[in-house]
Amino acid sequence: MRWIEMAQTNEVIVKGTADTAPYITAVIKNEIPYMQLSCRDEILRIHYNFKKNDVVKIDFDKRKVFINGRLQMETVDLRYADFFKLEPGYNEIKTVPTMQLEVEYTERWL
Repeated sequence: MRWIEMAQTNEVIVKGTADTAPYITAVIKNEIPYMQLSCRDEILRIHYNFKKNDVVKIDFDKRKVFINGRLQMETVDLRYADFFKLEPGYNEIKTVPTMQLEVEYTERWL
């Protein structure tokens, strides 16, 4: 498990040799209309009337979004619905707005 403080962009280094799907948790700090995560040219955008301290959990393997413990698939923007994978080596995850993330993944080997 990795704990990452986002300052708009952050790096995750995957030591395995195969792509792996992350499980990302974010705690919203301010009221916002949407959040966005991106890695390389893949973007996942979630539209919701977020309030302070809402907890967003995204299971990229199962392609599911939970907000405050409830499945909220209707919040996924269909134009930006890339449930990306982390590649071996260096990965940069960008957030809009800047937010603190917890990124979990399983190292995979070929």
